[in-house]
Amino acid sequence: MRQIVITISEIYLDRLSVVAQQLHQEGLIITHLYEFGVIIGVAEDNTISRIRNHKEVASLVEEKQVDIPPPGKEIQ
Repeated sequence: MRQIVITISEIYLDRLSVVAQQLHQEGLIITHLYEFGVIIGVAEDNTISRIRNHKEVASLVEEKQVDIPPPGKEIQ
């Protein structure tokens, strides 16, 4: 599962709770919902690709993972 940040298009802000419910039904686990149109949650890759196609979604950004070796480990 990946953490994602979704921005809802301004014209759908009056229906934010309805949009959030639809995304939840698609498989999004919502962790934060902000009334200014940002939804933070986690979802599987196939769910993310479906959510991107919703007309209400202005942008969807996936969290990137960075691995840092422990101190004293040889740099690769």
